Amino acid sequence: MIKFLKNFWGAQDTLERKMFWSILVVVTVVAICSAIFTIYEGLNFSASLASLGCALLCFIIAFVAVRTSLYNQCYLVMCCALSCFLMPMLFLFCGGITSGMPLYCITSLALIAFAVRGRAKNISFIISLLIQAATIYMSWKNPDILYTTLDRDGAFLDILVTHILTSITLFAVGSFSLMAYVQEREKSEKLVARLDYLAVRDSLTGLYNRRYLLKFLDERVWKHRNDYFIAMFDLDNFKQVNTKYDHKFGDKVICAVSELIQKVSDEIAGECVARYGCEKFIYLISAGSEVEAYSKVESIRKAVRQIRLDEHPELQITISGGLLPCSAKSVADVNQLLFRVDELVVSAKKQGKNQIRNMVEN
Repeated sequence: MIKFLKNFWGAQDTLERKMFWSILVVVTVVAICSAIFTIYEGLNFSASLASLGCALLCFIIAFVAVRTSLYNQCYLVMCCALSCFLMPMLFLFCGGITSGMPLYCITSLALIAFAVRGRAKNISFIISLLIQAATIYMSWKNPDILYTTLDRDGAFLDILVTHILTSITLFAVGSFSLMAYVQEREKSEKLVARLDYLAVRDSLTGLYNRRYLLKFLDERVWKHRNDYFIAMFDLDNFKQVNTKYDHKFGDKVICAVSELIQKVSDEIAGECVARYGCEKFIYLISAGSEVEAYSKVESIRKAVRQIRLDEHPELQITISGGLLPCSAKSVADVNQLLFRVDELVVSAKKQGKNQIRNMVEN
């Protein structure tokens, strides 16, 4: 039973629902315990009936909440029924101010603060407080309205049991609420982390995306352009790959190539690999000379030719690329840098594909 309740509680997808079920279960258990105690104590039968009525109300609220998913509204109805009707009635049935009922009344008011939101919380609290205060005042002015009066021993036992039950109620509700809050916070933090990741990363390949690339170019590379070379790669005949096989397989080709380029890059040295377009990649290389940069790019081109995917091992994957020093005199800004390296890729395509073109060769 405990395992079932734990799994059921964990399956609730919002903080409000977790708190709703936590409070509902705790109140139901306490109401049943209270009914059993009033029977044991030999109080007026109406007191036991009212306690059982509280438990029955919780079952009805649970049924309605499951059928309608109106959890906040159901919780508000439950709190109002407890605070405005059942608690004042039990106060009169169970001995009034000399019993433990004031503790139950305070607990019912506290429950309003746990989950009810906004104006409804304030209105419910004020109305409930006024009704309970009026009930206490009337019992003081006219003790005859009390259905039961307790002797000294009965009052002690009632207050002791009530103290235990209300303490358990507040402890359980507080613990469950804190647990639910912590879980929701962890979920929110994971979501924020995921959104932060997607803000700079390509969801398919895990490489940096175009947005991050442009920012990286502006804020870092352009300020230290003498230390950087830019390489652009474009998969050859990629449209035919998608047409002949399918887009799912095409995605695997993109991922395989991106993984290879990522392994070659050195992020610690300030290098960056990004997916620039559908089948286009940009590799910002930190190198001391064009020969060194070209060697890296050429090694990538050769390694791509060796890629074989299990689904279609006969497919020969190749790339065309362009290489350009970021400090090239013909480049005035980042946009022009991207335009010029793209021209080199186009030139490589026209020259027969599967090759790297650099500025010197043009």
